Amino acid sequence: MRKLWFIFGATFFFLTVAIFFPFYLLFFIVLGKRSIRPLIWCSHKVVSRIVLGLMLIRLRVHGRELIDSQQNYVLVANHQAMVDILCCAIAAPLLFKFLAKKELTKLPLFGYIVKWFCVIVDRKNADSRKESFENMKQALVEDFSVFIAPEGTRNQTDEPLQKFYEGAFRLAIETQKPLLVLTLAHPGKLNNPRKKMDLSPGVVDCYFDAPIETEGMTLEDVSKVEEQVRQLMLNHLS
Repeated sequence: MRKLWFIFGATFFFLTVAIFFPFYLLFFIVLGKRSIRPLIWCSHKVVSRIVLGLMLIRLRVHGRELIDSQQNYVLVANHQAMVDILCCAIAAPLLFKFLAKKELTKLPLFGYIVKWFCVIVDRKNADSRKESFENMKQALVEDFSVFIAPEGTRNQTDEPLQKFYEGAFRLAIETQKPLLVLTLAHPGKLNNPRKKMDLSPGVVDCYFDAPIETEGMTLEDVSKVEEQVRQLMLNHLS
């Protein structure tokens, strides 16, 4: 049944994207870059809700009151399941751009949306990683928040968290933007990362902790902040 529900979920996802895509394209053609902000909002707060709703996945969000919706953040979250992106988009009351791997741009229709609304990185290319870092800085200047999964890829291990990459923490410190930590409690129970076709209805608890201020920090503080974030996440995953 979980394989069958995965097929239903994937169908819901691509059908929803296909229905909205012509409207996105029209807005993009008519308004150009001015369409980006409203279309990101629509993607996160409308399309994502529809898709998760059709999958019968519900979120319980804790700590949202700790977030200043007028502030932009470097948002970090653990990453275990394919549905994590949808969960983060709905849970965070922010307008943000994802750091997305290049491979996602190859998906039908959805790939175009990724190109328009995300910061793209080819993780195997050093120049691409440098360029994406500068693009994330620019996104923060433009008053977007930026979302990065510090684990880099889905956690398919038996450990609650994988090793963190330091990019998110360097970005927050270099731009002096606060870090907002989101922990998704065991989404792999609904969408097992070790199986290619696995999905189940259920509930994902999403925990926000108080933002970590980076003002006055230097790059020497990267490892300290990284460990602080890890402990915050582990507190919710234990």
